[in-house]
Amino acid sequence: MTDEREILAILLDFRGERIREFCTRRLGEGADPHAIFAELSAGLDVIGKGFEGTGATRYFTSDLIVSGRNMKRALGLLRPCFLKAGNGSPTTGRGKGLVLLATVKGDVHDIGKMIFAVTLEAGGFACTDLGVDVDRGLICDRVAADRPDILSLSSLLSSTLPAMGEVLEELANRGLRQGVKVIVGGHAVTAEFAREIGADAYGKDAVDGLKRCLSFVGAGR
Repeated sequence: MTDEREILAILLDFRGERIREFCTRRLGEGADPHAIFAELSAGLDVIGKGFEGTGATRYFTSDLIVSGRNMKRALGLLRPCFLKAGNGSPTTGRGKGLVLLATVKGDVHDIGKMIFAVTLEAGGFACTDLGVDVDRGLICDRVAADRPDILSLSSLLSSTLPAMGEVLEELANRGLRQGVKVIVGGHAVTAEFAREIGADAYGKDAVDGLKRCLSFVGAGR
């Protein structure tokens, strides 16, 4: 386990050289790619709390941007390892099922969603990522058009949690809710909140989310 101060320095390296060195070194040591990403995610969580004013150190928008870019660099380096660990490759067609992913309106964070998509692909699912700050109307339009087996909604900020409930309400109003399983996750989300809005599952992390999705399609046993 790498020291938290070192992880923060790696994430806040503007040039992005230290993140490449870190991932390459840890992989060379035989570390599990999910464990590497978990170390980096813990650092990103510290920066996020500092940005929201709830952490021991104050961080700013520029810090979020730099750390986010470095997390994307890490994902690019680790993605082949995630797929290899899952004994698979990016799925074509619908695979075990089609998952539609989106970060809800008002939230522009996508690192957690991206790693979840990679984990799903390694598990045999096909994924369509709608991106970040996605309006509920667009999400519901795509559910109607694509007919996914699963809809995955993500939120990092507590202020955007209501948008998740609004998506489920609109799905119900359009008569689409019964045709799709909904899983929610992200830093701001809890299992209790998932139950409150009527989601089918809460994924505490990417691996747990994959297990939930496999159970939806009868492949989790």
